[in-house]
Amino acid sequence: MTPSAPAPASPPSDLGASAPAQLASRLRVAMTHLGRQLRHQDPPGMSATQHLALATIAKRGEMAIGDLAEAERLPSSAATRLADRLEEAGLVVRSRDPHDRRGVQLVITEAGRRIVEERRTAGNAWLAERLSQLSDAERAGLAAALDMVERVVLPEGAVHEAARLAALDAAEAPAR
Repeated sequence: MTPSAPAPASPPSDLGASAPAQLASRLRVAMTHLGRQLRHQDPPGMSATQHLALATIAKRGEMAIGDLAEAERLPSSAATRLADRLEEAGLVVRSRDPHDRRGVQLVITEAGRRIVEERRTAGNAWLAERLSQLSDAERAGLAAALDMVERVVLPEGAVHEAARLAALDAAEAPAR
């Protein structure tokens, strides 16, 4: 006889569980686990830092190495090495900044865009499969909670942009 997996614990329902510090802790732990699971879906051959930097460049279109360092919270030297690795892999190219003759912009290549898209598609497919195991009511509850999380963590005005991008993502996803 094989031991069965323990049933998932029900979330605490007492009033103390809704205290901001407890909610913050639970949300942080859940997001950490989600991030790890999504990283397991990444195409092989690149570090998480490289994937994140490539996605940042893709989102901005082009950016200076100093801006990449700031966006990814890296020292300038680390951002330069990161840009070197992405360029060596053919995922970005350096181009002269037309407004600053000394400046260089990182521009994502088509191969880089494919990697970003593969990562997004794989992560979304994995997560959609997990979410499909929830009931309609549970998914509606999660959607409502996500609205609140977005209001708390996204910059003002970004909530509508996040919803717009999610709708585009869903429209491009293969039907399940």
